Amino acid sequence: MATDQHDTVTQPIAINDGGATMRDLAVSSIATSLTNPRKTFDQVKLQDLANSIASMGVNMPIIVRPLPAARLQDTHEAAKGKGRQAALPEYELVAGERRWRASQLAGKSSIPAIIRQLTDAQALEVQIIENLQREDVSELEEAEGYEYLMSANQINADAVAVKIGKSRSYVFGRLKLLDLCQEARDALRNGDIDASRGLMLARIPHHSMQIEALEDVRNGSHYSTAREAKALIQRQFMLYLRNARFDTADATLCEKAGACTSCPLNTANDRDLFADVNGADMCTDSKCFQAKTDAHNSLQLKTAHEQGYEVIEGKHARELIPNNWSDRVQGYLRLDNAADSPTGEPLRALIGEHMEAMGIKPTMVANPHHDGELIAVLLPDQVSTLLAKAGHEKAKDAIEDSAKSDSKAAKAAQQAKDKHSYETTWRNALSEQIGKELHAKPHEQLPSTVVRFLARNKARGLNTEQAKQFCKLHDLGKVAPVQAVIEWAEGHCMPASALMTLMAFCDRDYRPWLAEDEANEELLALSEEVDIDVTALQTKVKANQRAEKATQKQLEDKKAAQSTQSADSLQPQEPSSTPPPAAQAQKVRGGKMKTQVDEKPKLSAAAAQAAIAEAMQAAESQSPADAAEPRDAGQGDIPGAAAAAQDDDAQAVAVAQPATVTASEDAEQVQAPAPPADTPAASGERLPVGTSVTIICVALDASLAKWGGRTGNIYRDLGDKGYEVAMPHPKSGPKKFVKFAANHVMKADHV
Repeated sequence: MATDQHDTVTQPIAINDGGATMRDLAVSSIATSLTNPRKTFDQVKLQDLANSIASMGVNMPIIVRPLPAARLQDTHEAAKGKGRQAALPEYELVAGERRWRASQLAGKSSIPAIIRQLTDAQALEVQIIENLQREDVSELEEAEGYEYLMSANQINADAVAVKIGKSRSYVFGRLKLLDLCQEARDALRNGDIDASRGLMLARIPHHSMQIEALEDVRNGSHYSTAREAKALIQRQFMLYLRNARFDTADATLCEKAGACTSCPLNTANDRDLFADVNGADMCTDSKCFQAKTDAHNSLQLKTAHEQGYEVIEGKHARELIPNNWSDRVQGYLRLDNAADSPTGEPLRALIGEHMEAMGIKPTMVANPHHDGELIAVLLPDQVSTLLAKAGHEKAKDAIEDSAKSDSKAAKAAQQAKDKHSYETTWRNALSEQIGKELHAKPHEQLPSTVVRFLARNKARGLNTEQAKQFCKLHDLGKVAPVQAVIEWAEGHCMPASALMTLMAFCDRDYRPWLAEDEANEELLALSEEVDIDVTALQTKVKANQRAEKATQKQLEDKKAAQSTQSADSLQPQEPSSTPPPAAQAQKVRGGKMKTQVDEKPKLSAAAAQAAIAEAMQAAESQSPADAAEPRDAGQGDIPGAAAAAQDDDAQAVAVAQPATVTASEDAEQVQAPAPPADTPAASGERLPVGTSVTIICVALDASLAKWGGRTGNIYRDLGDKGYEVAMPHPKSGPKKFVKFAANHVMKADHV
């Protein structure tokens, strides 16, 4: 009713007060309580209530108790302050102060009241509960009231739930709001979040993480609905304990945290508070979870080292497990993963007993993509021998077949890697040599201002990595590499040389997807311009790589010969201190294991030069048929490229020191045949520049064979060396300038 606006019926409270009486009391005989939680009153609403009381009276009695003895002094002093005629109060107001104040505003001299015999604790309880049952009470006020009631009357949340007629989970949910950080409390008061989102935030134990989550669940954010906020917080700030690598019952892992099984931040231990969480076994303290994971990881590694296991970690572990989507260990077989077993049953179940009996300990690989995970592995040869000992012949054969297949695949991959290395290396060497030749023999054809502009623009097109490589080749320093190249191009005394150097550098990449006549056009054209023999350079690069490969093979053969472990000699013995050849480890300071990498022996300069000379002689002794072998797709017109790329181990030398290739070491030239009778060369006639000519196919060098029968225009008369002819691109691209002997050209109208 009107007089009861914002006042609700107080839940019945079982109080042994010796019986309550109800009667009209003089308004002046009642003193306000000093413990009423409600301290402020809206004057506008209070006047509305007074107007209603003036017309209809008070329909709901207030609650009072006889004035306690402790209040006599302060009420007597208050009465004296009002004057001689002021009556001394006889009762203390317990509930209904708004109605009492409004009655005075309405000019009422009396008010209906229920008189109860209440102790201080009972009176406080009635006041708090009556205040909490207002219609306009906020969730935080409600939580603070429950906390005050529990503290003042020494009762628990279960007792509060009974007194207010709410469920236990409801009370716990309201009390949990008191764990909100100040920023989240302000957001709740201001309406930026509601109580359901506030409860989700309050269950995050760290205030910094609450603030982080708050920004994502505010009104207007991507996760502003209760369902979206719940999914986000569970995904980012809660962790399933069933996925923990550590023992959740271990109370010693982090002594301050104790065991997860009894932790109050475990959703399984407080289902009233976490009733809405999907899963009854989740940790809400991600920082504690990570701390326990780190402690477990450290303990695992320490234990493995103490027990004498070989542990591969760090850089060498990443080489063995390069991908984060798979924990397959290259070159090894996992003992506890059925995927590496031919029977579908983990290898440990098949050979575990024989491993223990023979004193064989597995190698432990620290997974670089999952902290703390140690993967137990053995070499395929070890597994094969143990399977034979255990009588698993079929499994043994399957392991050996798989090992052969893996070896074949590894060899193919290595061959592809070698080819890529060769193709990349000779192009890089050619680009570098072109730069040196242009430096020694400047080319100034176009106006310097134009050429400098082109060179500067070419330099600007380099990315940071390319600029670093260019600076290293030309000693331009390491600071601001792109700007350094631009300044080098702008300040070069011979702009044409600078431009052509940049052109060669930018076209040095190996691109196998390009067509034959499109691969490295600029690089090869520039090499011809500065008279570099590409075939000779290719041959020397191949010789160097053969020598290096032969040296590596000798080292591996020597190492294999010295190996004491073989399938036939595998006997029960103490664990060997020599780790598997794939990644040897040695102890360093602190007890950690460090993997040794085989180092190549240093060779004298004389030995290196002798080996390279031997490789060059072998390469040059190949038959013409070998040199003319068809090229791979994408190699372009590179004379001798296929011959230089042959992977013939028989010609490999025993040392791998790089050789410097110079432009003066020209390949042997093929003698041109006598000119046909009807050609200008036969009559001694010289053709003028611009003449349209057709290329004669007869006895044409293999490197120029593709131009046979095509027509072009003479660009330059080279005298005794013939002509330089501008040949149209077969695919409407830029013209190519090709040099032909005089006996290979004929006027187009004579054909």
